Amino acid sequence: METKILIVDDAPDSWNLLSSIVRAHHFHPIWAADGIQAMSKAREHQPHVILLDLGLPGGNGFVILERLKQNRLLSAIPVIVVTAQAPAVAEQRARKSGAIAFFQKPVKADELIATIRGVLGSQESSCEQADRMAGVGMRKNQRIKKLAPVRYRGDGIAGEGMIEDLSLSGSYINGNTSVVVGMALALQMFVPGDPEPVLIDRAIVKWVNGSGFGVDFDTSQPQMAERITTIISMLVKSQHGSSRD
Repeated sequence: METKILIVDDAPDSWNLLSSIVRAHHFHPIWAADGIQAMSKAREHQPHVILLDLGLPGGNGFVILERLKQNRLLSAIPVIVVTAQAPAVAEQRARKSGAIAFFQKPVKADELIATIRGVLGSQESSCEQADRMAGVGMRKNQRIKKLAPVRYRGDGIAGEGMIEDLSLSGSYINGNTSVVVGMALALQMFVPGDPEPVLIDRAIVKWVNGSGFGVDFDTSQPQMAERITTIISMLVKSQHGSSRD
């Protein structure tokens, strides 16, 4: 089954570049130039991943992102933001609205493809992928708080906190020790039901807002993508178990 990538971008040059990148890796691109087309094409084609620009006519990308995540049939589709807007302005809002990754144009092809492959899971069957993404989508729509305890260490600092949002590409952490943008952290995540902490060797701080901060994982390494996917699966199962108690 072909892997469909919906590219939502009103600029033909940008569409041509992004479509050539995904075609080169044997993905099938679909074009939408505005919000109305984006929702229509998403319903029609049920793409595996959506690449979303934020500067669009007829409603900006944030509105489209929120509509996708509020739609029961579309909410599980992973959305990667690819925009000319500066990360300092747009990334935090995009992630809180449900985007799993954020790229500023001009995008680096290898990094974009690595993120797409990390989302899809190169070793998963299409059925396994659908089940996993449905679980992640449900978790994100519920906006589960205090998802899992975490310890973090960086250059001269050590802290503890709670992971409040987790995806294949990054995490939002509320911590008790200050960090700075660009700092590399090692994380220990404590997943309910698992006696040993899960280790993430390298996470880069992308933004800081008070005690909260966002980190990006290096999912270009297959082992890292697999590790994060396992964590998400464990957390989703834990949440389902708690809801039945």
